[in-house]
Amino acid sequence: MKNINFCFIISAAAFFTLTPASVLAADEPSYEVETLKLEGGTDWGTPNPFLHQSRGPGQAKAALVYGSLLEKDEKGDIGWLAEDWTVEDNVFTFTLYDGLTFHDGDDLTTEDVAFSLDYYKEFPPVSNSLGTGEDYLVESYEIIDDQTIAITAEEVSADTLSSLGSFKIIPKHIWENVDDPYTYTGDGYLTGSGAYMCTSYDAASGSYEFTAFDDFVPMKPAAQRILFVPVSDPLLAFENGEIDITSMPVDLMDRYKNDASIGLVEKSNDMGYKMLINFEKCPEFLDKELRAALYHALNRQNIVDSVFRGAGSVGSAGYVPEGGLYYNDECTTYEYDPEAAKAAFDGKDIKVTLLAADSGNDVSIAELIKIDLEASGIEVEVVSYESSTRDEMINSGDYEFALVGNGGWGNNPPTYMRTIFSDISKNKGGNPHSMGPIGYSNEELTQLCEAQADETDFDKRLQMFKDIQKIVSDEIPLIVVANQSSYSMYRKDYYDGWMKTYAYQQAEQNRLSFMSR
Repeated sequence: MKNINFCFIISAAAFFTLTPASVLAADEPSYEVETLKLEGGTDWGTPNPFLHQSRGPGQAKAALVYGSLLEKDEKGDIGWLAEDWTVEDNVFTFTLYDGLTFHDGDDLTTEDVAFSLDYYKEFPPVSNSLGTGEDYLVESYEIIDDQTIAITAEEVSADTLSSLGSFKIIPKHIWENVDDPYTYTGDGYLTGSGAYMCTSYDAASGSYEFTAFDDFVPMKPAAQRILFVPVSDPLLAFENGEIDITSMPVDLMDRYKNDASIGLVEKSNDMGYKMLINFEKCPEFLDKELRAALYHALNRQNIVDSVFRGAGSVGSAGYVPEGGLYYNDECTTYEYDPEAAKAAFDGKDIKVTLLAADSGNDVSIAELIKIDLEASGIEVEVVSYESSTRDEMINSGDYEFALVGNGGWGNNPPTYMRTIFSDISKNKGGNPHSMGPIGYSNEELTQLCEAQADETDFDKRLQMFKDIQKIVSDEIPLIVVANQSSYSMYRKDYYDGWMKTYAYQQAEQNRLSFMSR
């Protein structure tokens, strides 16, 4: 694919043209690599704050195009569009880099930051770090000058700085005239503030092209272009040089680990599978003994061995996977005990439908769960749908049992567990992986989940979080099936910039991976 003056942006709604500034530039800057190619083939939505899919790959593509005040590296929060920041009580003052512009060349100032805050209050984006349940994180703001804005938070918690730092900044001169951002695909709907511009997107094929925005002030893009290309066989595509990074098959681990030219990014226990119970449709499982019997019925080690090829672990009933900073090794454990499960379900005549996605390992895991549950006396029907349909069904509560598999379990647990287990905040995350059980309530768990978010003393918060896990393991609001470990592999001699952050293990979805540092 060659750079041309008019790149066609293809969406489900319309065709239009976009002329990126860098394409028109007379002098081409140097990059570490000309093109980084990644596996595509799935439509993760239009990469703007209102139209991308809620899962990680959709959020990551939008984050390439739209900048935020802060980012995270291996150790903590770092500046992105903000060069500096201070915190005093509940006032967070951010100072923008000098000379910031949007992709269309208009200046990016604190007017745009303030506008984004106001606009998101009326029109919440897909990934809404400013939302706190039914409330809004921002109480008020003061524009001090074009580069400095002071934001006053309604309440201050351990995550407030990160939340205020992570909303995507949109151009006021475009969106102030848009009354419905959820359907808008007109002029400027992909004009961002990030390090890359979306210069091509095809929903039908799941193809994306991102071109470096050379006027991005905070950091230099590492690649001139990023391509997400459809591939039928990712491993073969990697071997043929069609993509530059991919997941390493477990059965070929020794081969690639012994290849000095291959770099590896380990994602320890980062993929996880849980089984949600809709207690409104399956009220018999409000009996905790039956929930424990579900654990006893499942040969979860068999899933790790046969589906993950041993690269993973049986999930902790406390939810946080083994090896994490917040992991509690004193959680209640449930051994595989099919006879105990059979005794518990004897005479109950229980029939359930198990919802799963029709891709990845989901169907294989669902079928193993079906075998185990039916051996214990529960009749199970597995129904599978395309992942986005499955997600919509989970979000709307249209299921009895649902298998949810997603990455991010190795991330920072306090940022996601409250939306799973607190009666106040659960099911507010917008993603199926942050959805909690429907029809289940626990006051003690809710109080702890809410309190830990407000605790700024790390040691106290750590203990509270371990207490949360212990309650989850005792009360069993959902079934944690297993966690999968994996590696991403890449060619070190071509590009060696792939990295994880302290709170996210997916290097391919981390925009710092695409920057020269």
